[in-house]
Amino acid sequence: MSEPSGGRVEGTGTEEWDSAGISVPLRILLRAYPRAFRKQFGSEWAAHLALQRSEPRYRTRLGALRFWWEAVSDAVITGSRLRMTNVDMGRHGGGVGMMLDTWVTDVRHAVRGLARNPGYALVFIVTLGLGIGANTAMFSTVNAVLLRPLPHADGERLVYVRQSAEGGDLDNVLFSVPEIDDYRQGAPSFEAVAEFSALNFTIYGHGTPRRVRAGIVTGNYFGVMGLSALHGRTIGPEDDGAVAPSVIVLSHAYWRSAFGGDPRAIGQTVEINGRSATIVGVAEPAPPYPEQTEIWVNMATSPHHLDATMSHDRTHRMTEVFARLAPGSTVETARAEISAIMSRLHGDFPEAYDAGSGWNVAVTPLKTQLTTRARSTLLLLLGTALLVLVIACANLANLTLTRVLRREHELTIRVSLGGSRRSLRRSLLVESLILAVAGAALGLLVAFVSLDLLIRFAEGFTSRASEIAFDGTAFGFALVAAVAASAFFTLVPPLPAGDGAHGILTRSGARATAGSGARRTQRTLVVAQIATSFVLLVGAGLLLRTMMQLNRIEPGFDTEAILAMNIPADFGAGGTAAELQSRQLGILDGVAALPRVEGAALTSAVPMRGGAAVGSPMEMDVEDHEPVAGAPTPRADFRVVSPDYFATMGIEVLRGREFVTTDVGDAQKVVVVNESVARRYFGDGDPIGRRIAWTDDNARFLGITPEWRTIVGVVADTRDAGLDEPVLRTIYMPYRQVTPWFTGSLVVRVAGDPAVVLPAVREAIVAREPSQVIDQVATLERMTAESVAPRRLNALLLGGLALLALVIAAVGIGGVLAFSVGSRRREFGVRSALGAARHQIWAGVLLEGAVLAGIGVGLGVLASLGLSRLMSSLLFGVEALDVPTFVGVGALLAAVTIMAAWAPAWRAAHVAPVEALSAE
Repeated sequence: MSEPSGGRVEGTGTEEWDSAGISVPLRILLRAYPRAFRKQFGSEWAAHLALQRSEPRYRTRLGALRFWWEAVSDAVITGSRLRMTNVDMGRHGGGVGMMLDTWVTDVRHAVRGLARNPGYALVFIVTLGLGIGANTAMFSTVNAVLLRPLPHADGERLVYVRQSAEGGDLDNVLFSVPEIDDYRQGAPSFEAVAEFSALNFTIYGHGTPRRVRAGIVTGNYFGVMGLSALHGRTIGPEDDGAVAPSVIVLSHAYWRSAFGGDPRAIGQTVEINGRSATIVGVAEPAPPYPEQTEIWVNMATSPHHLDATMSHDRTHRMTEVFARLAPGSTVETARAEISAIMSRLHGDFPEAYDAGSGWNVAVTPLKTQLTTRARSTLLLLLGTALLVLVIACANLANLTLTRVLRREHELTIRVSLGGSRRSLRRSLLVESLILAVAGAALGLLVAFVSLDLLIRFAEGFTSRASEIAFDGTAFGFALVAAVAASAFFTLVPPLPAGDGAHGILTRSGARATAGSGARRTQRTLVVAQIATSFVLLVGAGLLLRTMMQLNRIEPGFDTEAILAMNIPADFGAGGTAAELQSRQLGILDGVAALPRVEGAALTSAVPMRGGAAVGSPMEMDVEDHEPVAGAPTPRADFRVVSPDYFATMGIEVLRGREFVTTDVGDAQKVVVVNESVARRYFGDGDPIGRRIAWTDDNARFLGITPEWRTIVGVVADTRDAGLDEPVLRTIYMPYRQVTPWFTGSLVVRVAGDPAVVLPAVREAIVAREPSQVIDQVATLERMTAESVAPRRLNALLLGGLALLALVIAAVGIGGVLAFSVGSRRREFGVRSALGAARHQIWAGVLLEGAVLAGIGVGLGVLASLGLSRLMSSLLFGVEALDVPTFVGVGALLAAVTIMAAWAPAWRAAHVAPVEALSAE
């Protein structure tokens, strides 16, 4: 066939067909066809498959799996036929037809041979399928979360700017508007800078009132983020300013859940934050950051964002910053510019940046920021899955080697009759390919079934979890893994050479004895399995020990029989602050009077639900506290609680008293502090009667005046942010001495099952306030468990993979020793005839297994030293080199080895001398 005109010259690297508009998976698949076909029909073929992919039957996950299976199968078969028929016969003669016939014959022989050994085929397919399935699932997760580009337009140019003061335990301080303006004007590497603030709002006017998390954004936010509207429009520059009407853009998820995906939601008017607002659009799906945001609103929806305090106060920090790099700029140049601006600002405004807090501003690519928490965990699990595949392949290689050794006579006869080692190797390759493809199909099914579990797991670490999907990349990964495994299984077994055939055929007996080289290969593979299993078991053991340590931690409050729920103050209903407080206290009284309710209280933040009331500690003055040179400004989190809060929660009052009903607005201003505050700022002294005053600008925004407040009590520390999080320095204020801005949560202690009492609690609330929003209802026991759910899932996933590896390794040890015993029957018979006791033979086989285990464990210990250090960030209360874990895993592997070797050792010890000698 002549070279197609306009195509590429072989080896030039120039494409011979137009690939524009064709997806990467289809371009890869099209490579299965000859160049002439790609040149003439490539575009039509891709368009046909794209149209077929859009059919309803292929839109589900199972349908997608079916589509890619049919497409790949057709490409491989049809492409092979086209290549065979288009070969230049003048150059190759009749060899192509003969080659095709040979491969077809090999396939038939392989299928017949596997049909005669269904057990071998089943073990092979299941073992490889589990290994490929685990890796395909993890690769799909890693690809979606860590490797795939962001769905934003030019997402690689997006950066997240974070301000911190690590010396003051402030991981994310947020920015003030004057700070943002300084960075916007002084950093030419930023093409544009967008502002984002998160607040809770209640939406009225569309069915049941809903509490939503809203992002308050500048008009350039969606342009900077590279997001467009799925329906309607996004917030634009025309929506900036105090006179602009209030507008709302719905997130795709909220549009589906609250409006049923109805496009007619666009244009509806609702009430939010006491103002009328129009829904103008639905944003395209994108991973939310820095938190789950259900709607976006313009600045006019939140009047505070346009007042003088927000616009001019440098210490009024409540805004997140996203930026888009200018074309040609890099993250490094932006960091250098931001660092220079930061240094200048710290010198110009020393009162806004106390030197002891270690202020810093970081510029991070948004893709990196989205996956920071997930990266180490996902890479660890992917590495674990790869190790499981290594163990599976080592075991199957041993199984293949054993089968080849048992077929030594058959293979030798084929060589002696004129067959070549190349043809034997090709036969093994065909057999391995058949088994590996079947294993890959099972693996794809395993990956598909486990995908939902992995999505739920990833949601605990990254907002990109929703992008995890089963696609052509996963299919290609499974196919590559199957082909690579086939090649490995084909190359491992030694094959007989023609010059050695006579010796093997004239050897007595029907079964040959494995050569020393084959036996060394088998033992090497077993040692590799044991070493790898040790590494995985150590990782799982460290995570298990972490969970044991977390289970011993006391949260500082009762978790049983306590209900928590959000009942935000209804600012849309109007009324003064006193009237809002009166309505909430009425709800509290109604709930407290219910049968089986032992206590109830209001609070600004429920433990295990985000910790601080305002997101970060606030600055304060401490009476008679002498500042230390270089030390950060005193800070603490705050909570607003009603009387009986500590009794309801079961928090111990260590000194003084808790709040009482007389702690009202016109009485002495009082606070209660936790142990950490007392220890940090009063040392061994008695804090009762001492005073603190809030000086933070956010306190003024919340209506908390900067007057002195007297400490009347000290309570025990509580782990409000999670069992695995540090204790927060917390100051409690009485409900009646602050505005009702943040007191939107209710905790209820009940007698018996909380689920039984919950309906009565709901009825009591609605009876007092029919339009009251009630959401995020849960027990503290459940929330406490959820606070360590990601760690628990880590332990379960890694533990499951480690257990799978242990089972595969045990099967490998037992299989090798069983084959060793079978091939040494004559030796055992002779030893028995010469007077060897059964227990000596039995102990010898067990010792053989123990030696393999010992070598494997030794190598595993060395490998685990490095792995355990990499896992340090995932551990809590456990050292990376935890001796009990290493010893326990070693003992477990020793026990498994003895159990796996027990049956082969028993068989060896009971070989009858006469039977063994007569068989030979």
